[in-house]
Amino acid sequence: MKDEWFRWEREAAIHLLFPTLEGSMQPLEKFSGHGFPTTILVFKNGIVTWCVKENEFYELGAKLLKIYKDPKKEKQMVNEATTRLNLLIKVEQEIGKSKLSKLSNESLADLYYKLHESFINYYGIGAIQEPLAMQAEIELKNTNTSLNDNQISNLTTPTKISYIKEAENYLWQTKNIESFIKKYYWIDNNYSQTKVLSKAVVKQKLKDIKQSKKINSLINSKRLNINDKTLRLIELLKNFATYQDERKRNILIYLHFLEILLKEIGRRGNINLETMRDTFPSDIQNVLNGKILQGFVKKRRQSCFVVWKEKTKKPLILIGKNARAWEKKLSPKLNRQTQIVKGNCASKGKAKGKVRILLSASENNKLKDGEVLVTFMTSPDFMPVIKKCSAIVTNLGGITSHAAIISREFGIPCIVGTKNATEILKTGDMVEVDADNGIVKIINSVPAS
Repeated sequence: MKDEWFRWEREAAIHLLFPTLEGSMQPLEKFSGHGFPTTILVFKNGIVTWCVKENEFYELGAKLLKIYKDPKKEKQMVNEATTRLNLLIKVEQEIGKSKLSKLSNESLADLYYKLHESFINYYGIGAIQEPLAMQAEIELKNTNTSLNDNQISNLTTPTKISYIKEAENYLWQTKNIESFIKKYYWIDNNYSQTKVLSKAVVKQKLKDIKQSKKINSLINSKRLNINDKTLRLIELLKNFATYQDERKRNILIYLHFLEILLKEIGRRGNINLETMRDTFPSDIQNVLNGKILQGFVKKRRQSCFVVWKEKTKKPLILIGKNARAWEKKLSPKLNRQTQIVKGNCASKGKAKGKVRILLSASENNKLKDGEVLVTFMTSPDFMPVIKKCSAIVTNLGGITSHAAIISREFGIPCIVGTKNATEILKTGDMVEVDADNGIVKIINSVPAS
């Protein structure tokens, strides 16, 4: 039976991820006329599963694609995103200059809500990117059967390097540890926590830098006799890969300033920062007033469901038994009989190695050199293992995803959008990854535990 849910899974704390859901709902609808369909977030012991009906997700993508195929509309979107980003940056600068401990509770709360509102308004435009890009990829393949996955991947590779590669190049060229920390203090942040860069950490980054494998030269679209409609889809996908990368950069910076505020708010409410990460934005005033206890918030980490129905202003938040009842409804129907996993080529090449399933970046130390990284979807905190693996296979993502962009930059074979790789494959399986054709073949399977 086909699983009807589109699932995005990774490590995340409630307060660090929830604003992206807020931005995906009303702010996106206000800007584009189309908000996300009913969306469910399952938070469980530090892992979140973002669920939306697959058909509804692609329907949203089709509506957005229809708008932004128009280059003028795309330009307007970029200009508005830049304006909103500048407003967010101004609030972040205000936080950086403020002596938070000297502010009254009212002023501190006001500063928090300024940051919160400016972020969800910025993200309301950023939420366009995934559904539009994934629908554009489908349309490109459906209307151009002469193009294979490798050609599409090559044609849609952005000309601008990712912020991760930019940072690595900067460190390699300057060898200036202190300057790197000042410029990229945010680069190891994620949806679970922010991290302070130390000299020792950056020295290790410098030590770990390796020369990228030679990347195949880009395909000349003119030689393929591609029509204007196809060229526009290719242009959109290239552009949106860059937009997504820039959005990730801005989210990591935002998280730095968000946690500064959460730490001070938690201090006043006698709640530590780790627990504050599992509050909601609506809790802030009650924390400052001492009306929320640390023990109450900790229960959310064990199991918390957020159900945000389309066209509604607020989500339904469920904890405990009510949350577990919803979890059963979302359980996918699995088929582990197949010996082949199929997906889309994100970066060409072939590799053979043992599978290493990583469901969170906290497990990075488990991956050994040359293993095949299999995960739901990569993120910047997977970079230490991406440089060690022989290939990448993900459940989700398209040719504008993080895995696709990074694998192409580092010359690593990569297959994305398999939907079920983490369920079919097991750690220890010996596999052949044929990224050119989007196929992972199990050579020798480890016994089921």
